[in-house]
Amino acid sequence: MKIQIRKIDISSIIFSGFSVTLFFVSLFIAIVSIFITPSPIWIGESFKAKIIGAFLYTLTVYIITVAYITFLAFIYNFLVGVVGVKGIKVDIEEVEET
Repeated sequence: MKIQIRKIDISSIIFSGFSVTLFFVSLFIAIVSIFITPSPIWIGESFKAKIIGAFLYTLTVYIITVAYITFLAFIYNFLVGVVGVKGIKVDIEEVEET
């Protein structure tokens, strides 16, 4: 069965498990970059400053990533819906369970 994706719901990008996953990936990146492999900037800082830095780093990476993906979905919807470019086609095959 072939399916074509005609529209991506932008609110599903922002208010779904996808955005929560992006937040935790951003948090993991912040923890690794500040606590595990710190740059020389973070070596002399206190633990409280590192926690605040990790939170701000997480928030910044999360907002930039969600905004970028939302922008890409908006552009995709514009090109497929208004301009008339063909959407992504997915070939799905049903498999019988035994």
